[in-house]
Amino acid sequence: MPVVKNALELELRQLPGVSFVSFSDEDGPGYVELVVAPGTEHARVREDAARCVVNHLEAPTEIRVYSPPPGPARPGERGGRVRLVLVLPSDGGAVIEVQLSRGLQCHSARAPAGDTTSVGKAVLEALRGLGVHAPYEVVGLHALPSDWGAGLLALLRNTSTGELRRGVATGRAPADAAARAVLDAVNRSI
Repeated sequence: MPVVKNALELELRQLPGVSFVSFSDEDGPGYVELVVAPGTEHARVREDAARCVVNHLEAPTEIRVYSPPPGPARPGERGGRVRLVLVLPSDGGAVIEVQLSRGLQCHSARAPAGDTTSVGKAVLEALRGLGVHAPYEVVGLHALPSDWGAGLLALLRNTSTGELRRGVATGRAPADAAARAVLDAVNRSI
């Protein structure tokens, strides 16, 4: 059952606005809890989640959707460091989804699989979706020679100033390394 729940969790985390997923520990009828960004339409998320749950679980499952309560921003809630949440193949492996978070916000963007430059562009798009000022374009992503260690070098250009930024990272797959390298290049400026 853990493998089924892991696959379901990954699918649920791809739904727009979803930032957190948890399951009941019971074996019988249980529930799935989803935390969504403020302003996300709960009914829509519940419907989409129900379609995902039916494909993975046999027992009846209640779907609970919550948004964080409004209130003053806590340290790190609106700002803080941008984190790479996931780099995940979808649509039968034809597309790579990149999801970033910053505080309680999450945003994702998609790119064609097998194209690390497009993955880099998706990272920049997801950054902008988080409200981050990221005036960069991907100049290129280059594999490092094996004697330098495995990884990718990302080269970005600031579209306003022409300044070049470089980032280096490794990952489980080329798409993961590309996303991490682009974040490495821009993280000092965001």
